[in-house]
Amino acid sequence: MKRIVTLAAVMALVAPSLALAKGGNHPMAGCGLGYVLFGNNDNSPIMQVLAATTNGTSGNQTFGMTTGTSGCTDDGAVKFVKEAEVYAEVNLDSLRSEMAAGQGEFVTSFAALLGARGEQIPQMVSAFQTNYAQIFPTSGTTSAEMLANLSSVLSAKA
Repeated sequence: MKRIVTLAAVMALVAPSLALAKGGNHPMAGCGLGYVLFGNNDNSPIMQVLAATTNGTSGNQTFGMTTGTSGCTDDGAVKFVKEAEVYAEVNLDSLRSEMAAGQGEFVTSFAALLGARGEQIPQMVSAFQTNYAQIFPTSGTTSAEMLANLSSVLSAKA
């Protein structure tokens, strides 16, 4: 019972961060007025250039970082999710096979990157294996799809 409660607590912490990954709404231009006007719904290069230019010419990005407005966060939520996205993309094949097996260096590191600590890591790795069919529904599942599916799985468990 204690194990289930611990796993639920970890998933409750991780799921909201992964929810950000669903929409791919992690701007290359960062936060600021440009994020608000151009870059928060469209990660295309053109929109991100407009957002970065707006941020650079208006000097508002530092204000957003200082005040926590304009899409800037002091908790690093966007950075946290971006790290998970990059790790998943680079190591997708290893994650796919290790999640199916329920063990391995890549999947253990991924669980830690998602915020699991100590005994929570093997519990999360076990949850990856238990929910493998939902996380990787097809052999062609991309890293972005995997993260969105993982978010759904973890949200349902939280």
